[in-house]
Amino acid sequence: MLKTEKILIIIMAFCFVSCSNVSQWCKHGNNYLAQILRLRQQMPAADLPMSTVTSPSRQEEEGKPVSWKRLSDVIFQRRWDEKLQLPMLYPSFSRDIKALNGKTIIISGYVIPVDAKGGMYVLSANPNSSCFFCGGAGPESIMALKFRSGRPAFTTDDYVKCKGRLRLNEKNIYELYYNLDDVVLPGQ
Repeated sequence: MLKTEKILIIIMAFCFVSCSNVSQWCKHGNNYLAQILRLRQQMPAADLPMSTVTSPSRQEEEGKPVSWKRLSDVIFQRRWDEKLQLPMLYPSFSRDIKALNGKTIIISGYVIPVDAKGGMYVLSANPNSSCFFCGGAGPESIMALKFRSGRPAFTTDDYVKCKGRLRLNEKNIYELYYNLDDVVLPGQ
């Protein structure tokens, strides 16, 4: 009887956690999806990420359009870091993502200024108002931007299309997992 009660308690706990809306306690509120949809409706259709098919040579020259969904194909492994004395997450990228390493890609997202004066920006799949955990996203939903020249001026949540060389980071915990180098803004 005791074993049956334990199993029943485990099943009830699992159902409670999986059916609960944990994000309701997030400081950003629970209107996250409504904000995203409203922002998407305000965007001109030309600025939204879309898939295009071109010949391989032209595509390599112009950059390959990549979606955030595609970049989410990554598994994180927790490993102990001796220097920080903390467990850290290390990515294991899929073969599909590894094939993009060093290639020129085009991706759209929301700009988050980290150090606007220093020209340090992050591109995010989600607006700044939704943190990684409340919005159901993770560290695979952002990438560091390193511009080819100049220091562009962006405000938080500017929606832009970026073209640059993707550099994957599997080992350096002081850098984001996705980095876009030599970034330019196509059409500007």
